[in-house]
Amino acid sequence: MVVRVLLKVALLGLFDALAVYWCVLFLWDGNWTFLAVTAGGTLLLNWLVLSSRSYPLRYLFPGLFFLSLMVVYPAGYTFYISFTNYSTGHILSKDEAIGLILQRTYSPTPSVSFQFWAFGEEGKLYGLVLRGEEDTYFLLPDGQLSSLKGHELTDHDGDGVPDELDGHPRLTRRELFQNIERLQTLRVPYGEGWLRMATLTEFRLYLPQYRYNPGKDILVDRKTGKIYRPVEGKFVADDGAGIDPGWVTFVGLRNYIRFFFDPRYHKAFGRVFLWTVEFAVLTVGLSFALGLALAILLNDRKLRLRKLYRSLLIVPYAIPAFISILIWRGFFNTHVGLFNQALQNWLGTKVPWLTDPFWARFSVVFTNVWLTYPYMMLISLGALQSIPGELYEAAAIDGAGPWQRFTRVTLPLLMISLAPMLIGSFAYTFNNFTLIWLLTGGDPVVAIGERAGATDILLSYAYKLAFQGARGNEMGMASALAVNIFLIVALVSGISFARTRMLEEVSRGM
Repeated sequence: MVVRVLLKVALLGLFDALAVYWCVLFLWDGNWTFLAVTAGGTLLLNWLVLSSRSYPLRYLFPGLFFLSLMVVYPAGYTFYISFTNYSTGHILSKDEAIGLILQRTYSPTPSVSFQFWAFGEEGKLYGLVLRGEEDTYFLLPDGQLSSLKGHELTDHDGDGVPDELDGHPRLTRRELFQNIERLQTLRVPYGEGWLRMATLTEFRLYLPQYRYNPGKDILVDRKTGKIYRPVEGKFVADDGAGIDPGWVTFVGLRNYIRFFFDPRYHKAFGRVFLWTVEFAVLTVGLSFALGLALAILLNDRKLRLRKLYRSLLIVPYAIPAFISILIWRGFFNTHVGLFNQALQNWLGTKVPWLTDPFWARFSVVFTNVWLTYPYMMLISLGALQSIPGELYEAAAIDGAGPWQRFTRVTLPLLMISLAPMLIGSFAYTFNNFTLIWLLTGGDPVVAIGERAGATDILLSYAYKLAFQGARGNEMGMASALAVNIFLIVALVSGISFARTRMLEEVSRGM
């Protein structure tokens, strides 16, 4: 017991010491969010370990922690992003965007330039001589600029080009190229701007192009005189010209409204939504019908080799889904796929399985039915075996035929236990990104410039908006679509669960 307590104290002390160390680092860095999370988490952990009142929470906390980290936080962050303009060109904070803009420079007219020569030995740069119209300077490799006084510059052949500096020879063109990366990074303060290498023989003066006025919150272009004001996360001039990058800002319901009123989105959204519903309904309906039919056959005790059939029919469920999908993708290949080779040999024709919208959708539904029917067969078989045989005997005595026994006894009793699973299957299929992405990638293309393909479902369409945008990545729009997907699935599931309550009356009557 003593050893256990000492071990607990030692581990907790080590954790607290690390937490204090990180808190100090966050404090120095000014990262208040991470500081608050680290400090709060450390205090909570100490309370869970040391307080006797927190004993039940010790077992719940790990699950609650990962639930919050893996589910609640991503969902909340997605909801937040959907109300912002987070997208390509708008991923920074305002201060970060201003900082990047203020780093931009321009060369004034007339330009101020200095001819330069580099001196040293091969592999070692001693310094540079910068000669302008009026002054000549000595530049160290670290970017420090000083007067040439105190340095001996020698021109042996009298051609006006120095040959040595403090006894160090001038670098040849080849030797200069060996130091080119180092020279290109030099930003030498000079007057109001910087001297930077412009060519292999010249340094040029560059001035900061923009000046920020924090009081008026405006940017002034020193080159053109334009004034830029912040408009929806971007500095914009009166003529509509903007400066990139912008910053993340709150835009309210604009992302949601664009899905319904912007032609670039509402047409694709409506088409993708309709296909997603069709895909989910067809897959769940067909796989359930096939699984139930097989379950009824396998539930017949008179069927010989039932165990063998069950083992064979469960194979699609046992193989990892992504492997099966890639195999089917090879089967559906238009040129070298198994199906088209067989059709070419037998009928002299080929089917554009993955390049025609109709056949691509057929391929997606067919593959998903193949992947899901074993699950439907298993749950149906288990539910069938739980139905008392006396009910069928009573129905047969009352004169019910096989179809009546199925529709009046088997199916109602099956739906009592299977309806929630069918709803879950519908929600899973509604968001089955893996199948769509691995089999078709959402293709084929419906129209040039259209992001959503013929087989894209809402989730794959959201992925394309977020990470594969031709006009840039639109994470805000993708998040809004993700929230809509969540609401749609929640609504359909809620209505479906409410409807399944009526089946409880059937079970009570039984």
